[in-house]
Amino acid sequence: MPPTPYFSSVISESAFTARFQAENGKTFSELENVAASYWGRPHLLACRVVRRDTQRNVLPILSQHVTPSDVQSSSEEIRAFLQGPDLTFMAQSEHYLVRRSNCGISLAQVWAAMAMFKGSQDRRTRDASPMEEQNESGYDNDAEVRQPKRLRRRISQPDFISSSGIQIGSSSPPHDDSYDGSQGSSLGYVDPDTHYLGITPEDDTIRLASCVIRHILYFAPPQDSALKPIVVEFRDAKTRLVATTLVGERQIIAIDDGGLCLRRQNPDGCFKLANNHVAVLEAKTQFQGLENGRPIISDRGFAQMVCEALATRLSDISDTPQQRWA
Repeated sequence: MPPTPYFSSVISESAFTARFQAENGKTFSELENVAASYWGRPHLLACRVVRRDTQRNVLPILSQHVTPSDVQSSSEEIRAFLQGPDLTFMAQSEHYLVRRSNCGISLAQVWAAMAMFKGSQDRRTRDASPMEEQNESGYDNDAEVRQPKRLRRRISQPDFISSSGIQIGSSSPPHDDSYDGSQGSSLGYVDPDTHYLGITPEDDTIRLASCVIRHILYFAPPQDSALKPIVVEFRDAKTRLVATTLVGERQIIAIDDGGLCLRRQNPDGCFKLANNHVAVLEAKTQFQGLENGRPIISDRGFAQMVCEALATRLSDISDTPQQRWA
């Protein structure tokens, strides 16, 4: 029976101590140095992670700009967002929603992004028409007819060394079978449909999250005014974070899926980047764990988020020099 997910079970120091002893936990320096996507439960134990209950409803970096009245009040744009979309919007194009729905550009983009999940499947996939199928079939047949067929000859070259027997770095070990062009290539091929199905849910999730977060940042307190010298904005660009621990000099590498950044206005009126990682975003192609029919944060997903958080924290020049990581 697999252990209870780390996120749900290790919520106190005593629970951490019990799991660390029961699972023969190792220190961070004893673990293999791998990328964030390969972090797992051993890394959570090594980093002594204890999941606490949420203490704040607002990001700490925004806490000084929020008053109780700001939290209780909502603009018309926020109320429209909380009310949800008209069901007919899930069948409309983004162009129509922006031009004709009278709900504003940012909210129209939210509904269009949501329609990728709640709308018809035809919105995400394209069925080939009979004429297209006939044309594609005819093209394939013609190509097969034109394809020259030659007898494959094996040429003996004593000084030649097959690349199939060479192992580089962390690549998979070579197979014992001799290389044959009819067998699988060492360079994996992914057909377009498989590639599309693999990236679409994650990309569509990022799109929906970015639209929702942007709409909230545009109209919700404390940024519900255009004249703000300090603003939090959504960052689309993915960033690669590389940091080195101060103890052991272990390198931590992570790539986020975008996030929030902070911009501050200069005396001349121009805004400059003050903090590129107020928060980081991490999207997944699918749920990695379910509990009673509800998605939960898996150990690997939680570990990857911890890795990104550590890389962000360690790469932040505002860290205190006294802080140490084992």
